[in-house]
Amino acid sequence: MMLKQLAGLPQKNLIAGAITFVIALVAITPLCGFLFQCGCDWPWLGLDAHCNYYKPQAEHKCPWCASMFVGILSTGLAVVSGVVVALFMPTLGFKSTIVVRTLQGLVVFVVLALLTANIAAKWQLYPLGTGSTEERSR
Repeated sequence: MMLKQLAGLPQKNLIAGAITFVIALVAITPLCGFLFQCGCDWPWLGLDAHCNYYKPQAEHKCPWCASMFVGILSTGLAVVSGVVVALFMPTLGFKSTIVVRTLQGLVVFVVLALLTANIAAKWQLYPLGTGSTEERSR
């Protein structure tokens, strides 16, 4: 059923959804590093190789890495929601629909990633992150 809905979408919507998907997948790990101060970075700078999850001496472990369920749920919800918005959300009459749809999808992606990261950090009592005064565990 979902494939039939996708097949009926204009090509601009599909392109915007694909662009949103690729950007979200590339950005999710450095966003994790920014949100949790855990050491995750861009794919070409090591991805999760420097994450505090892999450091036995680290007092705190990245919430998205420490709980596979929470990590997949959080990041998956953010990525999928961004793509769905890019595919189906009206563009309110803007002419450059690929750009507008992609931006709409990325805004939803970032907002949901922020929200789910906050929930994951509180649920796992993780004290590091944006605005934290505690030093990053490396």
